[in-house]
Amino acid sequence: MDVGASVVRLGLPSLVISFAILEVLILPFIGNKTQQIRRNTVKAFIFLTTVFVALTYREVLNEPIIYEISGVFEMGIIFKIDLLNYLFIILAGVLWLVIGYYSLEDTNYFFYTITYIATIGTLMAGDLLSFFLFFEMMTFSSYALMVYHRGEEQLEAGNVYIYMGIIGGLCILSGILMLSAYTGSFEWTHLAMQFSEMGFIKYFIAAFLIIGFGIKSAMFPFHFWVPRIYGGAPISVNALSSGMLMKVGAYGMLKVVSVIFSADVSETTLWTDAVWKVSNHIGVVIIWLGILTMIVGVFMALQQGNMKKMLAYHSVSQMGYIIMGIGVAAYLGFQGPMGFIGSIYHMLNHSLFKVLLFMVAGIVYIRTRELNMYELGGLWKKMPITAVLCLIAVFGITGMPGFNGFASKSILHHAIIEAYEYGHPSFKYAELFFKLVSAGTVCSFIKFFSYIFLGEEKEKYQNIKGDSGRIAGAMAVLAIFIIIIGVRPYMLMDRLFIPMTASFAYDPVFMEKYIVDMNFWNAKDIIGMVGVYTLGFGMFIISSKYHLFHLNLPRWANTEAYVYTPVTDICEKFPNYCVNKYENKIIFGDVLIYAILLTIILAFLLLSGF
Repeated sequence: MDVGASVVRLGLPSLVISFAILEVLILPFIGNKTQQIRRNTVKAFIFLTTVFVALTYREVLNEPIIYEISGVFEMGIIFKIDLLNYLFIILAGVLWLVIGYYSLEDTNYFFYTITYIATIGTLMAGDLLSFFLFFEMMTFSSYALMVYHRGEEQLEAGNVYIYMGIIGGLCILSGILMLSAYTGSFEWTHLAMQFSEMGFIKYFIAAFLIIGFGIKSAMFPFHFWVPRIYGGAPISVNALSSGMLMKVGAYGMLKVVSVIFSADVSETTLWTDAVWKVSNHIGVVIIWLGILTMIVGVFMALQQGNMKKMLAYHSVSQMGYIIMGIGVAAYLGFQGPMGFIGSIYHMLNHSLFKVLLFMVAGIVYIRTRELNMYELGGLWKKMPITAVLCLIAVFGITGMPGFNGFASKSILHHAIIEAYEYGHPSFKYAELFFKLVSAGTVCSFIKFFSYIFLGEEKEKYQNIKGDSGRIAGAMAVLAIFIIIIGVRPYMLMDRLFIPMTASFAYDPVFMEKYIVDMNFWNAKDIIGMVGVYTLGFGMFIISSKYHLFHLNLPRWANTEAYVYTPVTDICEKFPNYCVNKYENKIIFGDVLIYAILLTIILAFLLLSGF
């Protein structure tokens, strides 16, 4: 057995148990230094967990590491580390450590740790029921983080978050229960053959699962909760949500598409149309939902002056890229590895540059107490390190060659091209929207960087504090990853993504032709990005000149009115209606019943001679 596997099977459970004993039985009795010790203990726990999992690479490269706890829920709980979740477990550890070190607010480290454990449990869950339980634990623990300070804004944001989390969770649970009823299993297993023989019910199952995970990953038309909660939630929670928690929703959607609706790699009928029929139909819907998510997110981001809300809408837009890639993987079936790899690669890259951007917004707000970009300017003089780190993140999210976003966006661009070359020609329009959204992203972050750091320094900010060494150090970790991945994009492809696809039902001939030894530095992709940047600069100049950054969607286009408002009305107003309408009758009825019973008892006692 590999050393890494031994560490995970023996050391990781011991680490979790030791941490639980320390948290429950020791820390509460220490006294004044409890918070400081807890902070250091949490960081040590997350660091060691990440290291333990990282050591399993060689073992996981050959076969998944499985850890089973029998006797739980009668069926037991299975945890698994494979190449698909390995990357995200490592990413979660890095983000939790960096955000914890950066954190500008007083953090509840108990719920901070529970959210981390729930996230890792979700990623490692070997069956659908365990996945759902850890997923919901992640939702409720992150809600507790969000409302920890109990301010009015935090509580309002928390209400929206928990409502949408519950709706998404119920959709996922409905899909899982229906899936189990028709297949007799809660396991993550390839069911394309069974689905090909089912009736229309298979599309109801798919709809529940895709909607549930779509809500969690801010897919249009369920995206509106992101800007609503990000405006009131603490920066560290925003960074966690955008950097990892939303990715877990996309991860769930990807697993559904690539496992449940996909054929097994050993199937002899792997390439038949009937086997991939469900996946193909679902893929069409997911692609266009991803494109709509990209468009709505970037358009709304361009209209924002508030830094947090702008970054929130860009989280929506960038999730659209990922969802589109998942859709391409489903639509093309055995020819869909480009969408599969592109979506995973962009989950990683988006986590890095978006968390860094939220950190920049956080330190700018701490120094200036201002979130409105239009009221800032010239801050590079006071905060030069922050400005440089922000520029690195901007280059990452806009897809500048040499930075991480270029690699994943290039793969996703190739994926949507393949969708119309190997599928329907209508996806040519999807590719045009892809380019337009990319240009809109460039325009938006020219605005972001220039309005905050360039221009004349405002008089009221001349005496503010500058860069923070501790915070800049945490931000620099992410910036280094952005540059390393950007300079060597093939590193992860060769060592992780290509081996990962071998366990899925993708055509090895197709892989060899398009994925293996992919040239990221080809002239076509680089020239394409030059065109995107040129269009983005043009959009910025025109929008600034004609005040187009202040447009708003018409009220009828607000999807919140069709989803969130009816749910809150049902949850809040219906119980009140029932109480107001029937309370008096119920009370009167109870009194009447008691009076009749009392009369009967007294009459019985009198007649019996008592």
